[in-house]
Amino acid sequence: MKLSGRIVFLNRNSAFMKGIILTLCFIWPTILQAQELKETVYYMGLPYVSQAAKDYHAGKFRAGDNDITYSIADSMDTENADVRPFYIYLVSKMLVTADKSFMQKMGTICRHYMQNEPNAALGLLFSKGVKPDYRMLWARAIAEDIKLGCDGIVMHCMRTSRSLALERCTERNKDRLEIIYNMVRSNLKVAGQGR
Repeated sequence: MKLSGRIVFLNRNSAFMKGIILTLCFIWPTILQAQELKETVYYMGLPYVSQAAKDYHAGKFRAGDNDITYSIADSMDTENADVRPFYIYLVSKMLVTADKSFMQKMGTICRHYMQNEPNAALGLLFSKGVKPDYRMLWARAIAEDIKLGCDGIVMHCMRTSRSLALERCTERNKDRLEIIYNMVRSNLKVAGQGR
């Protein structure tokens, strides 16, 4: 009798453990992708943060249509989850001072990043200590890219962009993604493209 009780107990525990393991498998990528931004002094001291990123953050050059700036934007795709938020933050900072021509180019980068890595982008844009204005700047940049790159009805292109991002977005970030795309929609309507 005791033996059968132990077997049932082990079976229950193994099912319980499988449940925990499965849950962790689904949650862990979300945790890795949506890291909070640390104090920028932390990133400035890391040897594996690019010198271009450090120089831009230190104000040694202004972001513009050049290879150094685009190398920082490309670094948002780093496999290093520890520094990824810093690169997304720097791109957000670039949008503050971007002129119309540069904003158009950054719009393509922001739209593609939001569509492919929405959890990383949203993790930064909605983290503590990050200016809420950066959300609007990303939305404006994405709207600009949609407006200029759409061959059809602009609102259909916006919905396609949103759908692509939703496919890769975790449940936890879907409301945040909707906030961004509502701002994109508003920007398109203000520009007279909201059909």
